Amino acid sequence: MRKPTRPREVGRGERVLPGVWRLRLPLQLPGVPHCNAWALKAGDGLVLVDTGMHERGSMADLERALFQAGFRVEDVRLVLITHAHIDHCGQAPAIAARAGCEVWIHPAFRLHTGRDDVDDPLEHAVEAALQSGVPKAPLRRWAERRKGLGSGQAGTLASDRDLLPGVEIETDVGTWQVVETPGHAPSHVCLHQPERRLLISGDHLLGRVSLYFDVGYTPDPVGEFLHSLDVVAGLDARLALAGHARPFTDIEGHVEANRDLVARRLDAVRAALQACPCTPYEVARAVYGGAFTEEMASWLLTKTRAWLTHLDALGEASADDESPERWTLD
Repeated sequence: MRKPTRPREVGRGERVLPGVWRLRLPLQLPGVPHCNAWALKAGDGLVLVDTGMHERGSMADLERALFQAGFRVEDVRLVLITHAHIDHCGQAPAIAARAGCEVWIHPAFRLHTGRDDVDDPLEHAVEAALQSGVPKAPLRRWAERRKGLGSGQAGTLASDRDLLPGVEIETDVGTWQVVETPGHAPSHVCLHQPERRLLISGDHLLGRVSLYFDVGYTPDPVGEFLHSLDVVAGLDARLALAGHARPFTDIEGHVEANRDLVARRLDAVRAALQACPCTPYEVARAVYGGAFTEEMASWLLTKTRAWLTHLDALGEASADDESPERWTLD
């Protein structure tokens, strides 16, 4: 007997506040079933914050979510991107072309799109995994699966204006201010509406505590993330509109929970390194245990490399010059 297949998720739109709609867009990513775009009423149209990932049926999902909110893609007057991950910016070029609008994003997005040193991103990822000590057999299986997947990006991501502090976005809800919050991604920003104490938090703060950091673009993404938590904690926002899951109100509690998880993960990495020199792959297996499956290995290994990089920045750990590299406590 074949197991019954789950019905495919479809886009959904719902009003959260007057002038604010959550557009729930499905994703085909392990452990990440959907993302949120946010539609903000602005005069006779919309400001759209984030876009979802570009894949088969994704534009139809966005159209359906907008229709449930009472709008069309052509009503979008401006696209804002919280950060340059494909589940948040993948459809931006296609939406902008269809609606005839601009796209604004933090200039650090070019760290992703402008890497002239990487001819083949998949080959580069395989080399980094080998340097981290990943065994060849599971790495080969992962690379084969990746070959059949699209990039998740429609066209070439470009920005018509740098989304930096000082830029203000006018909507019917009020004026939104840009807050730089790197860590999860170098290009990450939140949008703050101070009078209503609203925060569009992207992936910096989520409804559940879930951490991820881009590695290899900046010296210490975990340190950047911790600083960004301090920045957001000082905003006195009371409602977070996150990039995944439902809105939430206990922003202070979420900030503390993220700090606590960072501290616990760093302690686990220190404990793994106390026994003997370890490759990042060995550290990841020790830290994440049964959660370290082939499906989640790439995600968890990237986070492990971020923990090690942070300990290096603190002067607590370092790697040798071998291949694969091995890390020790200093």
